[in-house]
Amino acid sequence: METQKNDIVPELYERIHKDFRSRIAINPWIRAFRKKLKAGTATQKEASYYAMLIGRSAGEALANGLTEDNLPDGKIYWNIAKRTIEPILRESTDMVNDAMVSIIDVMHKRKRIGIKPQRAEFNQDRCDAIMNKIVNLSLLEDDDEQEAGQN
Repeated sequence: METQKNDIVPELYERIHKDFRSRIAINPWIRAFRKKLKAGTATQKEASYYAMLIGRSAGEALANGLTEDNLPDGKIYWNIAKRTIEPILRESTDMVNDAMVSIIDVMHKRKRIGIKPQRAEFNQDRCDAIMNKIVNLSLLEDDDEQEAGQN
């Protein structure tokens, strides 16, 4: 009799995404920065700090969600990384891009520069490299444990 495995990724991603958004929502500095962004008073230096906070929030949410207890065989496989890590990286990149475009647009308007700011493209190669490293480390841990048990 064939057993059907449930796809854990949608629920796993939803928990990670909710954690990510919650971390951002409760951060007072991010809330204040977004108000400045809407008012047109945010600076590029503040946007750099915002990017760091967004990245940290994404990393913490992923680390909390992608634990051995939440993963099949306690491992992060490529299909899981692709459907959990990549969307979080894309969203965090979009958030930082939106902030930078807004700040640069305000600066250009104040200086009467008629050039529309360009959005940075999502770096898929870098994203793939990050996911490869995470997947490989997850799978290597199992190999290390097996070798230790044989000795």
